[in-house]
Amino acid sequence: MKNKIFTQTKNLENPTALSWVYILYNIKSQEINIGLSFNLLNRFSNLDRIEKLVYYRSFSNPFDALAHKFLLESISGKSIMHNIKQTNPTLSSLTYEISN
Repeated sequence: MKNKIFTQTKNLENPTALSWVYILYNIKSQEINIGLSFNLLNRFSNLDRIEKLVYYRSFSNPFDALAHKFLLESISGKSIMHNIKQTNPTLSSLTYEISN
């Protein structure tokens, strides 16, 4: 059974009405950056080639998004990467999914 913490968002019909938790992966340093955004489309309009969006999840309630961000920050980087690779094995950039 997949870990529900790392379930990707499937409904992107109205992305501006949501709060977003995301994870960026830096290819060069192999570090992750966990973030929170209320406008994911604007956040990733000028993402450089070194960082890739490898995970995102939407929440209709901003408090739930913040709680999820804190939960992810409490988990080890190794565990986060293991779980991300369950849904995104090649660590492909997911930017195209949110821009379409």
